[in-house]
Amino acid sequence: MIALDNLGQYRRGRIWINDLPDNKYKVIDKFTTSVELKQSIHIKPSSLALELLLSRRDMSNYAFLGVRFIPNKEKRVNISVDVSLDEDELLNDHIAMKSDNVFVGIPTEYAEAVLSTAKKVIEEISQFSSGDLEFYIGAHGEVGSSKLSFSKVTEIIIKLMIVEPDIKSVNQIEDLVSSYLKS
Repeated sequence: MIALDNLGQYRRGRIWINDLPDNKYKVIDKFTTSVELKQSIHIKPSSLALELLLSRRDMSNYAFLGVRFIPNKEKRVNISVDVSLDEDELLNDHIAMKSDNVFVGIPTEYAEAVLSTAKKVIEEISQFSSGDLEFYIGAHGEVGSSKLSFSKVTEIIIKLMIVEPDIKSVNQIEDLVSSYLKS
């Protein structure tokens, strides 16, 4: 785990690269879609999790999302999101506001945002590797999460996968995440 403390504007985060936390939750549904690729680049099999707190206000924007990518030769990206109950087990190790209860899982409302954002970002960047992109780890605040925070984390994760974060320094990763937060 790498702490991201220099994101500016009271934002902070944590990132896991290929060694993700074991935040399992009961999967009640799976949302899926796919994107046909015009151009494909190679992305090696990888896993990435990103936890962000986008501000320190009482109604913070908190999201925690993890994904694994397995390349294939299909000329499309198959995207899936494991959907959880609204309130599963409490997550004690988090960076959300102390007053917020954080639950493991990706509830329907946020899973829909993750799926649509992943599809939109992959279509917009027009270059991604064909394969299976599975969002299977997540956590959300009882009051401090939003569709917007999950969309932003989804967008950043996909952009990070393209630049191979496992070969970047901590400063480079912080700079990348910070620049993606501005876009």
